[in-house]
Amino acid sequence: MSDSVGCVIDDAVMYLKLRGELRHDNAGPLEALIEHCFGVEDCVVRGAVIDLNDVSFLDSTAIGLLAAIARELKSRNLAPPTVFSTNTEINQLLRSLRLDQAFTLVERATDGRQSSAVAEFAPCPDGEADQCSAAAILRAHETLIDINEGNRAAFQPVVDLLREQIGERGAP
Repeated sequence: MSDSVGCVIDDAVMYLKLRGELRHDNAGPLEALIEHCFGVEDCVVRGAVIDLNDVSFLDSTAIGLLAAIARELKSRNLAPPTVFSTNTEINQLLRSLRLDQAFTLVERATDGRQSSAVAEFAPCPDGEADQCSAAAILRAHETLIDINEGNRAAFQPVVDLLREQIGERGAP
C-alpha cells in the first residue's frame, strides 16, 4: 500500500482519503493541501470528511495536520470534521490525544459513495526537504497543543526543539 492522500471538494465539503503510513517525512504535501483549501480568504470549504480506513500508521505530525483541519473549521464556526476509521489503534491514539473532542469519530467504513482523486505524496523541492519537514512538524505540533492543553506536556519539548532548529537555519 502506498502512502497517499486523495482529496475532492464537492458541494463545499472536503473529502480526504488517506492511505498507508503517514509520517513527518511525507507531511509537506498534506500541509500544502490544507493550506490550499483553507489559506485563502474566499475559502469554499464548509465541512470535511476524512477517511482513515486505509491508514496503517499516523505519527504526531500527520495527526497535527488533521487537527489543523478541525481548528480551521472551528474558527469559521462550522461543524467539526467527520473522521471514519475502523483501525482500533488509530482510534485509541486519537482519543489519547483528545482529538475525539475535535472530530466526530465514526468507527466504521465509509459507504463508498464519495469520489476521491488519489494523488501520490510528492517530495519537497530538492534541498528544501529538511526545512519543509521541520516547518510542517512544528506547525502540526503547535496545533496539537492548541487543540487541547492536555497535549502540552507531551509536545512542548518537540515544539521548543523545532523552533530552535528552524531559528538556527532561518525562517522557513
